[in-house]
Amino acid sequence: MTGGGTAGGEGPAGPGATGLSYAKATALAYDPFMWVITLGRYRRLVAAELDRLGLAGDEKALDLCCGTGIVAAEVARRLGPRGEVVAVDLSPAMLEAARRKLARLVRSGGPGGGNVGAHGEDHGEARLPRAEFIASDASDLPLRDGRFDLVTLFLGLHEVEPDRRLPVLQEVRRVLRPGGAGLVLDIGGRGPAWKMRVARWAITALEGPDAWTVTEPGVPSLLRSAGLEVEGVRPVFSGAFEFVRFRRPG
Repeated sequence: MTGGGTAGGEGPAGPGATGLSYAKATALAYDPFMWVITLGRYRRLVAAELDRLGLAGDEKALDLCCGTGIVAAEVARRLGPRGEVVAVDLSPAMLEAARRKLARLVRSGGPGGGNVGAHGEDHGEARLPRAEFIASDASDLPLRDGRFDLVTLFLGLHEVEPDRRLPVLQEVRRVLRPGGAGLVLDIGGRGPAWKMRVARWAITALEGPDAWTVTEPGVPSLLRSAGLEVEGVRPVFSGAFEFVRFRRPG
């Protein structure tokens, strides 16, 4: 499964990242690849976890390591015109794919192809949040302190070199407002031993030997080391991966 890189997201990218190339062909193939390896469940899992956050619709959200924009689009579906989605990735090809994905929300008349939004409102073009796309390294963001109410980081942290993971999360803390919330999806490695041996073999084959090291000491521990409060952990895919909710104290 592909992840983020130092600023990648949903696939490897940037200096020190391991695994698949971020050529334009990879960006085009990424969404079908994710559908196949998750048996069509990935977007539904993302949507369900975002729904658990209970967003009000006016949040300023950062999707770090945005990849092709799967998560950014799902966040946008839950925000109104007072909200904002900033998608960050190091790969121009991935950012362009994310830009196209959010543009399709506008052309379709809003989230869900004209369906009502998460809170029952009609999401036409005027109801969509502002969107911004930034090419940047995740460990050195060109964003002001405390700008965001929400930060998401899905399948990106394991792509970062081990000694750069904490700086990335420290950047997350910096740009998140005090009391702001966050959600990480990444390798958990906490399921049945035989399943984790299979998962480790598959992930290492796809992503390289550093990917599984995110389980040592694990995402929750890394978040705490960055000064963030872990609020909950929910395993998925038999515990091979996990959603981790967190908050910046304050």
